[in-house]
Amino acid sequence: MVNILALETSGEVLHLALRTDRTFISHTRTIGRQFSEELVPRLKSLCGEANLSLADLSLIVCANGPGSFTGLRVGMAAAKGIALAAGIPLVSLGTMDIIAYPLSHSRMPVLCAVDAKKQRYYCAVFKNGERESKDMDASIPSIADMVDGYDELLVTGPDAQKLVVLLRDEITKRGSKTILYIDTLIYRNYGESMIILGNKLLNQEGPDDIGSGPTYIRKSDAELSLEERNANNPPEEV
Repeated sequence: MVNILALETSGEVLHLALRTDRTFISHTRTIGRQFSEELVPRLKSLCGEANLSLADLSLIVCANGPGSFTGLRVGMAAAKGIALAAGIPLVSLGTMDIIAYPLSHSRMPVLCAVDAKKQRYYCAVFKNGERESKDMDASIPSIADMVDGYDELLVTGPDAQKLVVLLRDEITKRGSKTILYIDTLIYRNYGESMIILGNKLLNQEGPDDIGSGPTYIRKSDAELSLEERNANNPPEEV
């Protein structure tokens, strides 16, 4: 029996999905990054809908980033805890790969984007379901550099509409001819995509090492604050 649980906690929308041999259940809910309070009870409730316990799972799939530092840590900690307790494999997926998958058959290249705050976006470009760029933590001018040369792009992700407004202004200012289209499904459900991608990755590469963790392409505010304090207060020479 195949019972696959997927969870995505990289942003403000919680995506949960469960596939068994008999059923598929998926929940998408905006919870404002309150994952530490909401996640485990919702996972148990989801399994209860299928008359399963967490111990009945055969695979757990989660997102590893980029995204919210807290959300990723909470999601991965929960996934690892279940995997260790139940003795089942864990597979983690890149956030941009998850966002891109539903549009892998798009006729045009796809720009995946998540608001990274501080006037920056986590983003990557895909074409025909394959990566055209690595994950980036980029400013609007840097994203404009990245998409320059494309005739057209479909922008997707929870923050696509906000990004397109800013990016169109930058493209117009430069005199570029790139045309941007918006994926209007802001709350697109990624649960089924994660289950498909996770099962495929498990068969191709095996489970994650238990010591693996979230993928951070930006330093946390705590790390930046510590670096700033150290720079302003260098240790005295002895």
